[in-house]
Amino acid sequence: MKPYLFSLAAAALFGAPFAQAADLAKIERSIAKEPAYQTKAPRYCLLVFGPEAKFRVWLVQDGDVLYVDRNGNSDLTEKDERIELKGKQENFRSFDVGDLRDGGLMHTGLSVMQMRATPESVGNDKEMARIKAEGEPWMWWVRVAAERPAQDKRPLPKHIKYVINGDGLGMLVFAAKPQDAPVIHVNGPWTLGLQDMKQRFTAGQKSNLQIGVGTQGIGPGTFSFVLYADTIPTDVFPICEPTFPPKSPDAKPITLKQPLKDRC
Repeated sequence: MKPYLFSLAAAALFGAPFAQAADLAKIERSIAKEPAYQTKAPRYCLLVFGPEAKFRVWLVQDGDVLYVDRNGNSDLTEKDERIELKGKQENFRSFDVGDLRDGGLMHTGLSVMQMRATPESVGNDKEMARIKAEGEPWMWWVRVAAERPAQDKRPLPKHIKYVINGDGLGMLVFAAKPQDAPVIHVNGPWTLGLQDMKQRFTAGQKSNLQIGVGTQGIGPGTFSFVLYADTIPTDVFPICEPTFPPKSPDAKPITLKQPLKDRC
C-alpha cells in the first residue's frame, strides 16, 4: 500500500483540533540510560506521538539488534526493549517491534527496516553523497499504526497507519549521535509533503506531482505519510493553484486552478 497521491483532505481533517502543536526543535535529543552496544556505530532516531509530542520513543539500531524505548522513559536497558533481527539479507535488515503503550493509547505494528542505499534507489547524486557522508550508505523505513487521542475530534479512524522513509528533502537516515537524530512526528497536525526528491517540472511536458498527507518532522525523510486507505475520504480532492511567471515584466503572473483526482 502506498501513501495517498495528489492528496488533500477537507478542512475538518486538516483543522487544528488542539490548542498548540509541539515545537519539535525544542525537544532535547538525549538518552538517560543506554545499553552496552556491540558495534562501534549505533544509529539513532526519535519517534514522537500526538500533537504535543509528549510520548517519545527512542529507536537505536546496533547492528543486528534494535533497542526501542517502549515506555518512553529514556531508559533503553529495561526488559523487552531489545529487539532481535527478524530478517536479514546482504542489503536488508528488518525488525518487528509490535505495540507501544502510550498511557491509555496503544500504537500497533511498529516495524523498522534498514536498506542499502544505491544511486538507483536514491535517484539523486547530491542526496547519495549526503547518505555516504553519514557513514555506511544505508537508509531506513519506519511503519506504525498510531491510535488517536480522544480529544482529536476529526472524523478519522481510531488508528491511522503511517509510513516514514523519504520525502522531498531526502531519505530517512538514522544518525550517529542522539543530538543529531531525525525526529519523526506521528499523529501530529497534518499538512502536505512532497514524496521524493526526483520530481521535476519542465514547460511543455507532462509531470506527476506526488504529494502526501502527514506531519513534517526534523531532518530529511522524516515526513510521516498517512496511508490513505480507509483514512482520506474518496470524494475529497485537493485544488492545485500553480502560479507561473508572466509573459512580460509588466504583466500579471499566470495562476491556474485545477482539482487533482488521481490516487495511487
